[in-house]
Amino acid sequence: MTVPNTSTRMDHAISIRVDGTTIGQIQDWTPQQNRTVTPVYELKSATSGEPIENAPGNLGGLTIGITRYDLYNKKMEQVWGSSFTMQMLSDQTSALQIQEKWSNPTGTAETWVYTGCWFTSLGRNHSANGDRITKVNASLMYVKKYQVT
Repeated sequence: MTVPNTSTRMDHAISIRVDGTTIGQIQDWTPQQNRTVTPVYELKSATSGEPIENAPGNLGGLTIGITRYDLYNKKMEQVWGSSFTMQMLSDQTSALQIQEKWSNPTGTAETWVYTGCWFTSLGRNHSANGDRITKVNASLMYVKKYQVT
């Protein structure tokens, strides 16, 4: 894989893998996480009522959105590992472990692992407009993301 010679991270440098096999034809890969941050106020008559600090809350929203071209020979439901077959979301009987690998122009690589991945949605987008390519939209929830060194 040739990596572009640039200081800007580009999507050419990323690959998504399960069981060492690259999942191809992914058009969008959107990992997300969030948490609530609550302002803390000092309560006394001499203060202005402005917050004095922020208190971070629990981590949540650990999701990944995926859009992939639908292929005749390998639909979205068939590409997530040799022992993985899914027609309905309820067919997923074990969590996936997914690797996100970035190949850097320096020849180094960063690999991130998402553990405990479960599909939460899966559907197809059909349209007679535009490129007329059937796309599959899916969402995953994950438990943890960590970097492999």
